[in-house]
Formats: sequence, C-alpha cells, structure tokens
Amino acid sequence: MSPSLAQTVDACVPPPSAVGINAVAEIKALRIPTGPYAGAYEIAPNGLSNWYFTNLGLISIVQYLDATDLDKYIRTYLDLYISKLEPDVSIKDVHFPFGRANTSSFTLAMADSDDSYAATTLTLAVRYLRASQNWAWWDKNKTRLKDMAYRNIALAVKPNGLTSVFQAPRNQTNNAGYLMDNSEVYRGLRDFAAMLRERGDAADAAYYDLFAKNIATAMTTLFSPATNAFRMADLSTQTETSFYPGTTCQVFPQVFGVTECAGYYDRAWNFLAVNSPGWEAGKLDPYPFAVLGLAAAKRGLTTVAKAQQASIEKTFTANRPMITINELGFYQRTKSVLSGRTDV
Repeated sequence: MSPSLAQTVDACVPPPSAVGINAVAEIKALRIPTGPYAGAYEIAPNGLSNWYFTNLGLISIVQYLDATDLDKYIRTYLDLYISKLEPDVSIKDVHFPFGRANTSSFTLAMADSDDSYAATTLTLAVRYLRASQNWAWWDKNKTRLKDMAYRNIALAVKPNGLTSVFQAPRNQTNNAGYLMDNSEVYRGLRDFAAMLRERGDAADAAYYDLFAKNIATAMTTLFSPATNAFRMADLSTQTETSFYPGTTCQVFPQVFGVTECAGYYDRAWNFLAVNSPGWEAGKLDPYPFAVLGLAAAKRGLTTVAKAQQASIEKTFTANRPMITINELGFYQRTKSVLSGRTDV
C-alpha cells in the first residue's frame, strides 16, 4: 500500500468486473436508508452497524466511485460518524433489533477498540479527500479529526510505544497493544500526517509522523527471532499458532504498509503458511479472513489469492451473513491488486 495514495476516479476506467462478487454494489446495498443512523452501514443484511468494519469496507471502494457516489456513500457517512462521537471522541456501535424493518429502534454497544476505529476513519477520510478534492469538508472537519487522533491514539500510546486498544478508563481492563491494531494505527497516522503536511500544517504532520515512526519501532519488538513470527500483542509472552489471532495477525504489517517492518514480512508469512495450511480454502474458520488473500496478492501469490476468492464466493452464496462489509472490503482490495489496479 503506497502511503496515503488513493486513486482518483477516471471516467474511462471500467467498474469492477462482474466476475465473482460485485463487492462495490454489495457494500452500497448495506447502506442504511432511514432512521437516526441513515447513512451508516450494516455489516451484513439486517445486521448491526460496526463503524470499524464499515471503514474497512468503504476504504476499498473509494477509487470506484464518481463524484455523486463519493458524496452519497462516503461523505455523508463521515459526517454521520463525526456527529455520533462521544464526549471523549470515541464512538459506540449500533444494534438494530428489528433490522431494516424498524431502523429507528436501536441500542448502543461499546466498540471493541478505540484505536482502530479512529485510525481507519482517518484513512477513509484522507482517501475521500484525495478522490473528491472537497477541501471545504477538510477545513470544516480537520479539528475533529485531530481530536480523534489525539484522544484515541496519541493519548493511548503506552510507554513501550504501542497504542492501547482503549482509552482510559476502559484501558484499566484491557490495555494491550495489539499487532493488528497498531498496524492500522500506523497507517491511519501516516495517511493523516501526509494530508496535514499537504494542507500546510507541518507541525501537526510532524507530530503524528513521529508517533507512527515510534509505533513501527515498537512493533518490531513484537517479533520473536526464536519462532520467526510476531507476538499478537505486547501482553503475550510467546507467539501463538492458533489461526486467529496467532497466524492471521502475521500479515497485518505488510497489508497496512508498515515499511519499517518489511524485513519481517517473509518470515511472518512463512509462519502463517506453515502453521495454518489450507487457510485459503476456508477450512480453518467459518469466517473468511479476506485480509489474508490481500496479503497473498500483494506478495504476488496469485494462485493462492484466487483460491481464497473462490472460497469466499462460495461462502457468499451459501451463507451470505458470513461475508461482512469488512470482508467485502478486503475481497475487493484483493480483486483490485489481482487486476493490476491500485490497492486502495
């Protein structure tokens, strides 16, 4: 993933191929049309709304949207997200007990992280801005984006350099620095810093770039030379061979472009391959983990990536709710890489 680069829509470029799942159309179809959360997305038909999963889905389709769709599917979502922030600038997920039959009936649930929700929102916002050139939106919302980065990421950085999954006081029950989260946080900060620099805010750009650099350095301490693999978190005493999170987490530094960890990419991938053979066929978990297929595609392992795509397509037909919006996002990103397009 090239830092902070989103491909601007070209009217001469055809939309995603109809072969396989039309992930762009499927993600659009998950948009909630009515009620107080109109403009948000279900993770699957008649499912709950999870902002983090939604971000991962929407990031993948920005390059395929024209100006009208960028406004409808991305800008209105970002506006809604910002409007629903809690006083501490975290956010809560939304459960709809009656699904689309009554989108005015909902309950709020605590998010399962603060750091990754904020980081992926920053990445999505930057990609939206690069595609739309809507600088009026940037001027209006940059302060809130800075608040989000500061409260959920900068203040959550631990003495070891990794971000805690939660802000205080939730970090009192879980203050782990996860490899997956910190990969996403690194990317969000790099994207945000690049945008700040381009818009003339050199001081804050340097501030968040330094956090990203330190996070990357801290991530390297999670790598165990003895096992040639990453520990899933700083609180883990050893690497794990369980499929999730033990082997799946290994690809996150490469997928999210933590270039300071590039020297570990091959060994981490080999750890996945040795300890979780057959993952691409969907045999190890009913949840597809399409992020692994994206890692394979980025590594040039076309046959492996295509095998997982076929498995996901089969699951999509047999059990539609299993292919959630984030999985559609990674599926689409894999599809993009395989077709020779920009990743995001």
